[in-house]
Amino acid sequence: MSHQPGMRPRVRVLVEGRISEVRLQPIGALPRYEAEVEIRQSLRTVVSAQTKAARGSFAAPTSAIAMDTPELSDAPGPLAPGARVRLIWHGQRSVPGLDAGTRLRCSGMLARDAVGPVIYNPRYEIVSRHTP
Repeated sequence: MSHQPGMRPRVRVLVEGRISEVRLQPIGALPRYEAEVEIRQSLRTVVSAQTKAARGSFAAPTSAIAMDTPELSDAPGPLAPGARVRLIWHGQRSVPGLDAGTRLRCSGMLARDAVGPVIYNPRYEIVSRHTP
């Protein structure tokens, strides 16, 4: 498996973009929902001691996305604007609210497979639906 120059094999990221297409599996196949997102912005994220402590308590942020703290640096994001990443939810035939045209923000572990960049079972929040 080849990697983008300077990109680690796996890195935790926060990305924002628009779903350009979704792929459904045939009825007889294992459930899997796949969305391809055109990236608007991406950042590496880090897990701080504070968010580690909050994960198991009622003090946790209301948004799952807030659990991943962006790593602030002058370095470019792991994915350039305009790049595409596949989001894959195993065990799901559909994910409510996520169709082509939806703008979303999601976080998870960015990996690369034979096809390209992919995030499995990402946390997500819908930013807007079907607006330019």
